[in-house]
Amino acid sequence: MARRVINIIPVLDIMGGFVVHAIRGERDNYKPFTDSTLCSNAKPTCVIDRLYYLGFRTIYIADLDSIMGIGSNRWVIDYALYRGFRVYADVGRDGLSLMDGENLHYVIGTEYLMYPQELRLINNRVSSLDLEYERVKFMNGTYELSEVVKSIVRTGVTPRALLVINLKYVGTMQGINRKALDLVRASYNGPLLVGGGLRGVDEIQELIKYNLDGLLIATALHRGFIRAPSITV
Repeated sequence: MARRVINIIPVLDIMGGFVVHAIRGERDNYKPFTDSTLCSNAKPTCVIDRLYYLGFRTIYIADLDSIMGIGSNRWVIDYALYRGFRVYADVGRDGLSLMDGENLHYVIGTEYLMYPQELRLINNRVSSLDLEYERVKFMNGTYELSEVVKSIVRTGVTPRALLVINLKYVGTMQGINRKALDLVRASYNGPLLVGGGLRGVDEIQELIKYNLDGLLIATALHRGFIRAPSITV
């Protein structure tokens, strides 16, 4: 059997200027990382520098203050670009009005969109399916994942890439929601990344069949279970 390389993409959740530990999408309870194996503090510059030293060149940055409409941590995105990273940046609905760059792609989350009338806005953009188990979160409610993916395909919308983010699994290390991946791949064959709940290296072998373009991780990285920018399985 041919071996496959799985790209690992670190996720930095930024709130109040610090890297915070995101758990289950409960943003009111997020706290700065104080026990990360990457850095002795929760300063984004420290974590970004450390990731660069470890060989990572792609990073996902969620500016939670911008997402919640209470501020901005744009300087963290700018610093990552300065250090030479390719950046996926989630800044909330504001990302719709911002232009992607050569090394910068704004992530348009479904939780910032109205369904189904605004699905067209993710055409040729990187978009995240913001899941609560097997339902997709939109501004106007939650909808069955299979229905949403079929709508994307049926209407001819072509995302630059789809990110499957399992909000209820984030930060738990309870394992990737493979039922959700089955539902997505039943209709969608394009570029796909997944995040939320990865246990560690042992689980990656089980994900080969989904032909993933990358794994988004945070907790497993801070805990020291994964330290390489790619895993060959």
